Amino acid sequence: MDTTFSEIMHLIHLVMLALWGGVVATEMVIEVLPFRHPDLHPAAIRFHFWIDLLVELPLVIAVAVTGSTLLFLVDEITVQHVVKIAFGCAAIAVNLFCIVVVVRRGCRLDTAEEPVLWRASRIVLVCFVAGLAFATVAATLGFRLQLT
Repeated sequence: MDTTFSEIMHLIHLVMLALWGGVVATEMVIEVLPFRHPDLHPAAIRFHFWIDLLVELPLVIAVAVTGSTLLFLVDEITVQHVVKIAFGCAAIAVNLFCIVVVVRRGCRLDTAEEPVLWRASRIVLVCFVAGLAFATVAATLGFRLQLT
């Protein structure tokens, strides 16, 4: 089987997307649990802080780089490509905003008042919902483009 650079990039991009999705799903569990068990809130803040810095941020960068590389390998960019790219960029933007919120919250864990930390946690949950919606559309369009 003759494997081209484009096919390798598609595979790497898909793997990065899958890893990113797995990390986001894990973080969602970490973030939701303190709403049922408030005593876990400080631990959730610490865990999410380190996951974002050490795992998620590099994955988001990898997704953006591999996606951008794939853009340059496309023969013809269609309207469907543009819409998929827009939704993918929106998912990345929401995730980067969420990382900023998580890192700020983590840095303020020992000094901020509880209501401030809980407000940041609610913002993180809103980011999950918005990011998931954008990512779902981008992924659906991405699969459709691959099948055509």
